[in-house]
Amino acid sequence: MPVLSFHVLGCLAALGSAVAWAVGSILFRRIGDEASPLGMNLGKGLLGLVLLGAALLLVGVTPMSARTVFFLAISGVVGIALGDTFFFMALMRLDPRLTLLLATVGQVATVFMAMVFLGERPGVLALAGIPLVLGGVAWVMSEQMPVQDKTGPRVKLQGIGWGLLASLCISSGFILAKVGLEDVSALQGTFWRFAFGMLGLGMFGWVRGELVSWLRPFADPHLLRRIVLAVLVVTFGGFWLTMVGYKYTHASVATILMSTEPLFILPLARIFMDERITPRAVVGALVAVAGVICIVVGVG
Repeated sequence: MPVLSFHVLGCLAALGSAVAWAVGSILFRRIGDEASPLGMNLGKGLLGLVLLGAALLLVGVTPMSARTVFFLAISGVVGIALGDTFFFMALMRLDPRLTLLLATVGQVATVFMAMVFLGERPGVLALAGIPLVLGGVAWVMSEQMPVQDKTGPRVKLQGIGWGLLASLCISSGFILAKVGLEDVSALQGTFWRFAFGMLGLGMFGWVRGELVSWLRPFADPHLLRRIVLAVLVVTFGGFWLTMVGYKYTHASVATILMSTEPLFILPLARIFMDERITPRAVVGALVAVAGVICIVVGVG
């Protein structure tokens, strides 16, 4: 296959990943009306483990060093058990569009963590992108926080706090995973991150005596079908297409294209959740994505 075709394949996969994460946020937001954030995270992780394990059986596994196991374990607990739970808690208090826009702040956190822990040094363009991300998010957030609504400003502020905490944990998980993935495949590393993350979350639920109550809603066949669909979308549409994007095109190009996720959530939220899209929301999303692009290009 010509090089150009590989490049096009990688670009399409990266864009597909952005769409998948946007669709997954819509699907999980609807599931959240019937299941708790902790239950959604545990259900998502257990189903994801089955899917990833089946894929791993097809491609094979490689031995892992103690150092790899350590970093993947910490990455799973911080990035998946904590980060994804906080993300779902934010998602239950905010609309998917605002939650995903808040998640772009994690791109900024990742840059700073890479500077401190991995020795990376962003250029002037990357530094210029940071206020663009924060400004774009703040622009949309200010519109989405009216004085009176059915949830109230306090609940929205709680959602913003959980969203920022989720971004911090998820970014930390990615930095730790980067170290752990040095001598294993991305698929194998993802599987073990899921495994350790679910182990940590499961132990937390067991200690609190809430493990059964977290999973009880999924005894409903209708709800189970919905979470299976959501997990399929984010596991193979999100995780797998992300890896295809990185494999067949430049990492900076793939990351830029995947950062367009907030743009896809706008029409999806309008179609599936009947949310009104204002010019202000569109401008804020474009500014935030422009900031992410500046950061990725500046770092690269």
